[in-house]
Amino acid sequence: MNSNILRAIESLCDDIATDRNIENNQKRANAILTLAFGGIFTPEEIEEDYTEDDSAAGAEKDKIKFPKPGEQFEYNGVKFTALGEEQGGILAIVSELLEDEMPLDESNKNDWRTSSLRKYLNGEYLEQFNRGDLLPFVSDLTSDDGMKDYGTAEDYVFLLSCDLYRKYRRFVPRFNNWWWTLTPWTCNPSFAPGARNVYSSGEVSNNSACYSNGVAPACLFNPKIFE
Repeated sequence: MNSNILRAIESLCDDIATDRNIENNQKRANAILTLAFGGIFTPEEIEEDYTEDDSAAGAEKDKIKFPKPGEQFEYNGVKFTALGEEQGGILAIVSELLEDEMPLDESNKNDWRTSSLRKYLNGEYLEQFNRGDLLPFVSDLTSDDGMKDYGTAEDYVFLLSCDLYRKYRRFVPRFNNWWWTLTPWTCNPSFAPGARNVYSSGEVSNNSACYSNGVAPACLFNPKIFE
């Protein structure tokens, strides 16, 4: 764009800033568009092209059927219940507990980062998934009493934290058994076994990590699989 065109655009902008006449300013705005595009497009064509592109994009987006919170969908023979959008993906939990009950950690520690259940879910259990269909999810390991000693953990398969359970409780299936969350009761070493679980009634309670409870794996699905 040459200096003459730039000066003309600047002059028109100055006029718009000082003139309150809407009709005059509309003409100046059209003139700026014409100058900016070097006469290749008319303002009407620009507006028309934008509207068509915008409508096409909107129509394409409408075709994508993301599962709604509480809606079930099946993936590789496993039924999931969608909870909501989190961290760029679709957060979902299994619609039925795993067949076998398991301890949160065989060594009776409530630290999800080193738990035996985490190793199983992100090892043997994960093998049934296409890794590209999932997104890594960062879990907040803040304890029930507010301690942050355990930090966070990133997994492809994980358990809900108590905070996520509370957030999506109305969409979480009502399982017929107690099931684990990954939230520790406290990070205090004196109470290292204590971890939060959920009763079949929906109440949040506490149990020792070495006890066997129901397991409800959760995943963050890549939105592309629903396109």
